[in-house]
Amino acid sequence: MISLNPNPNRSIRTAAVLGSTGSVGTQTMDVIRELGLGVTMLTAGENTGLLAQQIREFTPSIAAVASENAAKRLRDEIGSGIEILWKKDEVLDAVRTTSADMIFHSVAGLEGIGYALAAAESGKRVGMANKEAIIAVGDLIFDTMARSGGEMIPVDSEHSAVYRCLEGKDMSDIRKLILTASGGPFKNRTWEQLKSVTPADALNHPTWKMGKKITIDSATLMNKGFEIIEAVRLFGMPEDRVDVVIHHQSIIHSMVEYNDNTVMAQMGHPDMRDCIRYAASAPHAAPVDGKGLDFAALASLTFAKPDTEAFPLLEAAREAIRKGGTAPTSLIAADEEAVDAFLKGEVGFTDISSLVMEVLTKIPVSYTMDEETVLAASAEAKAMCRSLISQR
Repeated sequence: MISLNPNPNRSIRTAAVLGSTGSVGTQTMDVIRELGLGVTMLTAGENTGLLAQQIREFTPSIAAVASENAAKRLRDEIGSGIEILWKKDEVLDAVRTTSADMIFHSVAGLEGIGYALAAAESGKRVGMANKEAIIAVGDLIFDTMARSGGEMIPVDSEHSAVYRCLEGKDMSDIRKLILTASGGPFKNRTWEQLKSVTPADALNHPTWKMGKKITIDSATLMNKGFEIIEAVRLFGMPEDRVDVVIHHQSIIHSMVEYNDNTVMAQMGHPDMRDCIRYAASAPHAAPVDGKGLDFAALASLTFAKPDTEAFPLLEAAREAIRKGGTAPTSLIAADEEAVDAFLKGEVGFTDISSLVMEVLTKIPVSYTMDEETVLAASAEAKAMCRSLISQR
């Protein structure tokens, strides 16, 4: 698990941003601009247009992209004066040896595992937005950080909230963690009604602005299932003491229940930048412009139990963490393939859940936990899911 005592002596003046052109990455750049941080390194995939704009504004010394062609396009756009990397081993080495005071990790999916381990080796503070790496190889990351002297502060809104509620506390005083879920766009719909959902419907999230994959995962509640596993990894809390409650307003970001039945909640406007900002400023809260919560205007906050019949992936996630080993990795990998197929119109919305659960029942589980084994399990689960899709 992570330390619940952020180092107050870390002075965060410069940052490296992994995945700077994605949804969380662009919000991270907003926070960096707001806090006046310097930038030493930016990494992206193939979006060289946006990356070039960021380079011109923040003038990092290193930029990294996903392919040689992307590197050539970027060089054409920005000219000389910056080191451009594209080979994976060189990019990871740059992460390990970065001069930045802090690394923001927002590379999405299981692709982020290598970056997470490299960031852990750096000995720096890591603002972690990639839940998949924590779910798949969390213990490896934490062990690496213990050796390097690094520290992690979660950027996921729910885990940032739990972290702030637990900060400086003794975990023996905690009865359970309560993760809130917006419920996505399909509250009160039955499994039969969900069969007709289109990608456009599922991408219309009522509260959060996110990338396509995580928005679909929010609609299926798979994302909340991932967050259950992430909470187990981050905070060392058993799965059966991590609850989920539907809270449509997304004002309470998560809660912690103590042994004496009292509950502490972290509240705020639904804005990822608050979590990103705290990762950089912890243990202090950086001042921001704008209005705080107006409780009179909120009028009411509502809560409900999740419908696990209509949204069975919540229970699939619990089953995966109970199995342990590579089962959570297979869950992630199968979901990536199923969501991609749904977005392409190859399968229906409820097929996502059915495919993921079928893969979990068929895939073998390994309890050798290293990067190579985990990536092999991911490839096997993806291949099995694609095979099942082709049979439909």
